[in-house]
Amino acid sequence: MSRLTQSDWLNAVEPHTMLEFLHSNGKPSDRKLRLFAVACSRRIWRLIDDLGRAAVEAEEDFADGRLGSDELRAARLACQGTGGQASWYAAATDPAIAARNAARSAQAGAATLGAEAEELVAQAELVREVFGNPFRQMSIDQSWLTPGVVKLAQTIYDDCAFYLMPELAAELENAGCNHVEVLSHCRERGTHERGCWVLDIMLGRS
Repeated sequence: MSRLTQSDWLNAVEPHTMLEFLHSNGKPSDRKLRLFAVACSRRIWRLIDDLGRAAVEAEEDFADGRLGSDELRAARLACQGTGGQASWYAAATDPAIAARNAARSAQAGAATLGAEAEELVAQAELVREVFGNPFRQMSIDQSWLTPGVVKLAQTIYDDCAFYLMPELAAELENAGCNHVEVLSHCRERGTHERGCWVLDIMLGRS
């Protein structure tokens, strides 16, 4: 069983121990595992061919219920024979395998560019982006969910308009939110992705 402290989690520089910890302390949602896999694949997008990109996009649509399992399988099989790309792994049937192997495949792709160490650090940040802090029980005040907050959060999610996250922080503050972690995350300059723990809380996703 993977054992981490909160400090370990916040300072981790590789994703695999973090994913193992999540599994050993309660199964993370299939959706979040799949969106993490998608995010890893998108980090090496320029190394993935058209069939592979279609598989990644199919996985993303499947994660959010816009595509069925038959369509996901077809996209996976279409690109499976093209090589060991993150695209194929991201569309694996088992979401835990998809997350683990897409991360490793993206690391291998980064290694060809001499950037494997940087990729590990980036993926650790992605784990924190998608799964948040498992040592903190996050809850929200329903009064924060004004029509303006919900509409903006939905727009950011649907359009991947993550540059609007600071505006979401401002909307939340106007609604009375003073949660330091929520507001700080919205204002972070780092990468945000579908599955972002703050957006998921705002939109009632798991």
